[in-house]
Amino acid sequence: MERKPAAGNPSHRQRGATLAEFVIIAPLVLIVGMTSVQAGLIYHGKTTLNYATFEAARTGATNNAQLDLMRQELGLRLAPLEGGDGSAQSAAAAMAKSSAAVMNASSTRVKVLNPTTAAFDDWGINSREFDRRVLPNSHLRHREHDIGSTSGLSLRDANLLKIEVTHGVDLKVPFVNTLISRAMTVVDPENAFYYRRNKFPIKSVATVRMQSEAWEDEIVLASLPPQIEEESSDGSIQPDEGSTFEGEGNDTNTDDDADNGPETDTAHCDGGEFGLGESPVLMETSDYAAEGQCPADNPVYGQSGSDSSHCG
Repeated sequence: MERKPAAGNPSHRQRGATLAEFVIIAPLVLIVGMTSVQAGLIYHGKTTLNYATFEAARTGATNNAQLDLMRQELGLRLAPLEGGDGSAQSAAAAMAKSSAAVMNASSTRVKVLNPTTAAFDDWGINSREFDRRVLPNSHLRHREHDIGSTSGLSLRDANLLKIEVTHGVDLKVPFVNTLISRAMTVVDPENAFYYRRNKFPIKSVATVRMQSEAWEDEIVLASLPPQIEEESSDGSIQPDEGSTFEGEGNDTNTDDDADNGPETDTAHCDGGEFGLGESPVLMETSDYAAEGQCPADNPVYGQSGSDSSHCG
C-alpha cells in the first residue's frame, strides 16, 4: 500500500526548485564564463602588442624613425592575432591581413612621443647625406649635457625613440562582444570608433635608443592626428559633415551656387569646355613682352639671351 506524503512535508513543497534555480543561475554563469574567455583573448592581444611595439621601435631606431617601416614591422609581429593552423600558407595569409590592417592609420595609431618637434628647434641640423633636418646621433657619449631651451631635452634624451601604439583587438565571443561594445562606448567615448567595429583598443609603449639620425619630417608626420573615416550602417564610407563627393547630384544647383558666391570678373572665365573662354588666344603678345620673353611661335623663342627687344 502506497503511502502518500503529508501535506506539510517540506520535500513536497520544494519539488522543481532545482530547475528554477538552474534557470536563474545558468545564464549568469554562462556570461561570466564567456566574459572570461574574451578577457583572455584581450590579454593575449596585449602581450602580442607589447612585443610587436618593441620590435617596431627597434626598426624605427635603425631607420631614422620612418613611420612606414615601423608600421610594416608592427603588422608582421601582430600576425598571431589573426590565427592560423600552423601551416606556411595560413601564416602568410595572417601576415598579409595583419599588415593591411596596421597600415590603416585610423584603426592602428602609431604616435611618436619622443623626440618631439621642439627637439629639432634645439638640436636639429641639416644633413648633407639625407638633404633634410635631422637630430645628430654620433658620439653622444662625448657631447655636453646641455638642456634645450625649447624642448627641455638634452641631445642624449632627444635621441630616445618612444612610441605609443593603439591597436584594436577583435571581440570574438558572441553576445559578450555586444555587451562590451555598447558599455564601453558610453564609458570611453574617445575610442568609440573601435567599439562600433567590435574592437577593443589596447595601448603599448616602447622606448629604445636611436641608432640613426631621426628625420624631422617623419616625426612631424607621426604627430598628426589620425583621419578617422566614419562608416554607415551598411558599411559604406561616409564623408565628414559638410563635404560632398565629386559629381554627387548637385548639377541642378550649379547656377544658384554661382550666383551666391563671391563677386568675380567672369568675363575671363565663362565659356569654353574648361571655363577658359571661347578665344583660342590665352595670352596676348604684349603679356610676353611685359615679362621680357618671346611667345612660343616666335623664331627666337628659347634662344639664350632672347628678350622682348628681339621678338620682332
